[in-house]
Amino acid sequence: MWFFKRKKRRGIIALIPISGVISMKMVDPYLEIIERAEKSKKVKGVLLNLSSQGGSVTATEVLYMALKRLAEKKPLYAWTTLAASGGYYAACAAEKILAPPSAMVGSIGVIYIKPVISGIMKKVGIKVEIGKEGKFKDDGLFFTESTPDGKKRMAAINSEVYKGFVKVVSEERGLDKKGTEAVATGEIFTARRGVELGLVDELTDLRGAKDKIAELTKVHSERVVTFRPRRSLLSSLVERGVSRWVGGVIRVAVEDFYRPEIYYM
Repeated sequence: MWFFKRKKRRGIIALIPISGVISMKMVDPYLEIIERAEKSKKVKGVLLNLSSQGGSVTATEVLYMALKRLAEKKPLYAWTTLAASGGYYAACAAEKILAPPSAMVGSIGVIYIKPVISGIMKKVGIKVEIGKEGKFKDDGLFFTESTPDGKKRMAAINSEVYKGFVKVVSEERGLDKKGTEAVATGEIFTARRGVELGLVDELTDLRGAKDKIAELTKVHSERVVTFRPRRSLLSSLVERGVSRWVGGVIRVAVEDFYRPEIYYM
């Protein structure tokens, strides 16, 4: 009797590393890469190497939608050392979320940031004249305090965005109402705890993650090719992604200082 070893499929596994604070400047070059992986006949599966504490709501949703579109065409796994808030939102596009035991995941919630410097302006004698049409047109300006009605309006938007985030997590992770309520507190968890809560599928290192996507796609794990932005773009992304947690929040807040912003952070 003859035994034949099953041959591996020809093709490659695309490894896409994404790290840092999520903003449109950070996401834009990756959209091209994700689309390239989606359309390439050589790519049989994709492994996302993710390390992000989140960031802009809109940029996070754009990244998630691009990854979701990719996942509809090809197997997509996410391996992460940090998937907090918007980072976890993006990871939810994957069929499986893998992580080492001490990785940080969760932080499912939103935060609204509006710098107000009216007090400082008053002390130094700076005044601002405003001409507007529209009741709430100046409510988001950093040199005016929000009106009670404006605060209610932003609270409603905050709530809407939060509910959308929770809905994505609940549906993508298959959580019931009780399970969803347990994780949608803004709390961050270790990946070990994340497995118990349904936020993480398996605990493994990057090599283990490569082996798992290779097993699924029947492509040899050595045929993993890293898809990166062009070097010039990557350099700027690395610079923008150096800050973590508080530093990241301050950086994106300063960049958008002239307007309020809601973050998955």
